[in-house]
Amino acid sequence: MTTTMNGTYQLQGMSCGNCAKHAEKVAQHIDGVTGASVDLAQQTISISFDQPIDENKLSEAFDKIGYSAVTRLAELSIDGMKCNGCVKSVGEALMDAPGVLHVNVDLADGMAMVKYWQGRTNPEQLASIVNELGFPTTLAKTESDAA
Repeated sequence: MTTTMNGTYQLQGMSCGNCAKHAEKVAQHIDGVTGASVDLAQQTISISFDQPIDENKLSEAFDKIGYSAVTRLAELSIDGMKCNGCVKSVGEALMDAPGVLHVNVDLADGMAMVKYWQGRTNPEQLASIVNELGFPTTLAKTESDAA
């Protein structure tokens, strides 16, 4: 049995129907993508896929055609990390979250910087993921455009 997953991604730079068709065509060339539909008014593309996809590759594909992903940076303050194993667990959990493009966890500062695709996740969801691992986490800062 095949499970189809869906995601909505925010892009910037699309201005017409041809832009929308081009973005849809590019998305459909990514392994695992089964469908794509642009909402020009919202500057989003809804994508269906039948397997997990590398969202970094998806972002890079859109960058190449001039419709960049709208990204944000979230800085999380994390308590209770004691070793590199903790850092690894936190980093892997965050990288597995939908829309996360890059993670840097700093043990000494007790911080994580997370670059994510706006519309796929948000800082509160990211903090919740780390909290569920047993590390009390708060949002320290969010930057509006990380692209």
